[in-house]
Amino acid sequence: MNRSLTWAQIDLNAIRHNFRVLRRLAGKTKILIVIKADAYGHGMPPIAKLLVKEKVDFIGLSNLTEGVALRQTGIRTPVLLFETTLPEQAKDIVDYDLTPTVCSLELARALDKYARQQGRLVDIHVKADTGMGRLGVWHEEALDFIKKLSRLRNLRVQGICTHFPSADTDRAFTQRQIQQLTRLVQKIREGGLAVPYVHAANSMGLAGYPNKILNLARPGLMLYGLYPRPGLEKKIALRPAMSVHSRIIFLKRIEKGRSISYGRTFIARRPMTVATLPIGYSDGYLRGLSGKADVLIGGKRCPVLGRVTMDQIVVDVSKIKNPRLGMPVVILGKQGEEGVCAYELAQLAHTIPYEIVCSLGSRLPKVYKRVNIHDFNVGSRGKEQGSRNKKP
Repeated sequence: MNRSLTWAQIDLNAIRHNFRVLRRLAGKTKILIVIKADAYGHGMPPIAKLLVKEKVDFIGLSNLTEGVALRQTGIRTPVLLFETTLPEQAKDIVDYDLTPTVCSLELARALDKYARQQGRLVDIHVKADTGMGRLGVWHEEALDFIKKLSRLRNLRVQGICTHFPSADTDRAFTQRQIQQLTRLVQKIREGGLAVPYVHAANSMGLAGYPNKILNLARPGLMLYGLYPRPGLEKKIALRPAMSVHSRIIFLKRIEKGRSISYGRTFIARRPMTVATLPIGYSDGYLRGLSGKADVLIGGKRCPVLGRVTMDQIVVDVSKIKNPRLGMPVVILGKQGEEGVCAYELAQLAHTIPYEIVCSLGSRLPKVYKRVNIHDFNVGSRGKEQGSRNKKP
């Protein structure tokens, strides 16, 4: 039994559809699917198991903690850790058969030393910084760095990568990054070094920057049915995988002049009927949506009134015919002909769709619409257990 009155529903059929779209988009290029941050709030274990059934080439995660958690589910698909780490984590990286991104000789030497003790050859990827300025060796210095790594006998440079910071807004800069990476790869090959994979194409890179040098695509956002840039929906048919649902827990009539929520930012200008919903910023519904967003009730838009509080919001249901306790509410998704999408909420909250789904999905219990219920370790009703304030 799902005891929560607010939950995120994850459509695994949509995930499978989106993966197949991405696979076709990538063509002959191998594909690495990013499922870090609990699969952007969609739940890492079920998403990973589906991807394995779909024969994904690589899985991308952020760090060692995520990598160990995935390995403990029994999945053996190659896993790339995007975030470089400290030498002290070298043992676990090798023991759990994870592929690290290496940006320092200290980490490389620690990996090589432990791999040699275990009689192992460890694949690594090197990040060349072409403009993100966050992690990685500057692309001008990357060739010398890779030459030094090549002397470590128990490491193999399997891939070299960079990251696009503005693929959705600055085409010229992104093209320049691709050119810098291309020149680096050419120099590596001229030096007699073989690096099998070259990658940089996130969702926007895959959709908008076809090129010959990149041979490993690594989309993330589009797997979940979200677009990195408005307008792409006209070219690529994705299905949103997450919807968020709730129910009315309280109704009241308020008169003109009454105030609602903290700070009394909303004062009624007319008599109204309002409903209280059990979702707030503790559930990932951003406070920046206060007085801006709509929810869907009875197939109609109902505005959020006043400030979002920790556990509840109040909405105007004056236009709803016969509102009642327990009435279904859609916070994110479609109801009838109306819809509230992550991009809409992101614009209202001055953020990005990533934050919308990560925030809601990481804090609400998740209910899965399954491709095949027997493929997943869940309860007999196909629902993953959890409380409103904890990850399932």
